[in-house]
Amino acid sequence: MRQVLAGITVAILITGCSTPVQEELPEQSVPAPVNAAPASLKGTAIVSYNVENLFDTKDDPATHDEDFLPGGELHWDMDRYRHKLDQLAHAISWAGEGMPAVIGLAEVENAGVVNDLIHTPPLRDAAYEVVHFDSPDERGIDVALLVRKDLASVVDKEPLTVDLGRDRTRDVLHAVLKLADGETLHVFMNHWPSRGEGVSKSAPKRMAAARVVRRKVDALLKDDPQAKVFIMGDFNDIPDDTSIQKGLRAACATASSADLFDLMCMDQAPGSGSFQYGGNWEYLDQMIVSKALLKSPGIKLEKAAACHDPRLLFHHPKFGPSPDKTYSGGHYKGGFSDHLPVVAWFQ
Repeated sequence: MRQVLAGITVAILITGCSTPVQEELPEQSVPAPVNAAPASLKGTAIVSYNVENLFDTKDDPATHDEDFLPGGELHWDMDRYRHKLDQLAHAISWAGEGMPAVIGLAEVENAGVVNDLIHTPPLRDAAYEVVHFDSPDERGIDVALLVRKDLASVVDKEPLTVDLGRDRTRDVLHAVLKLADGETLHVFMNHWPSRGEGVSKSAPKRMAAARVVRRKVDALLKDDPQAKVFIMGDFNDIPDDTSIQKGLRAACATASSADLFDLMCMDQAPGSGSFQYGGNWEYLDQMIVSKALLKSPGIKLEKAAACHDPRLLFHHPKFGPSPDKTYSGGHYKGGFSDHLPVVAWFQ
């Protein structure tokens, strides 16, 4: 399955990682291998991953983190926290088939948990620089970027505030990376407002986030029409939704005259996605790139998709293969996340 844009071939594969989906999975969670060999450091992948509530065990009086405390409703303690770090570190390495060049994280409580993650094997086999800002979200969850120091350097960074009036949400993280070959890459990590209030009430909030990102992209492209832009994260909308189509103006067809293209609606198989609800898979987690990035002779995009690795799934008796969560219905399961990683491969 291929799309062609100005002579550049973009292959969109369904697996997105080394291991394909299996038809039948055991009913129990599939644990990460305890004695896995260190993963290769030769990966050139970008991974975006909503890690589902990576909280430490300390109370932050400025946020609503009470559930994720040893005495909280979820009985979150150091054993569960360390296990979560182990699970996520393995999941990221599986998605990238090694140590990814750039990792975008959503739902991290603070810089401390991100630093704990990069020092957890197998991620500690690579040297990552952390890009993180505390955001105004009521629960205290932020986004972050991890950048492999041997492949890129961070030359600038900023939080982009999404103004929702009395409501608060996560900032968008914008980082400017200088790649080892001298190319400049603008990376945006997002976690847009959730649908918890219902679609009609929450959709304007996601549109507000989309307009913040679009304004910044417009400014970048005005200064440099060949700017290479990579936008990723948990948008809490799918590629067909208004926030993506009209807010970001991201096209799904390479024949379009648009300047942004959503990889998660380009030749993806029916029923694929990074998040499942009620048995339906959807791409709430997306990767959107500028035309200049697709056309760049120095950065060739080979494939992009969710990582449906069986180790990240469990067999739901009603819905079949589903993301193996940390909690389900308030009960501790010890899994990975309610989202799958999304990965893009580059040469």
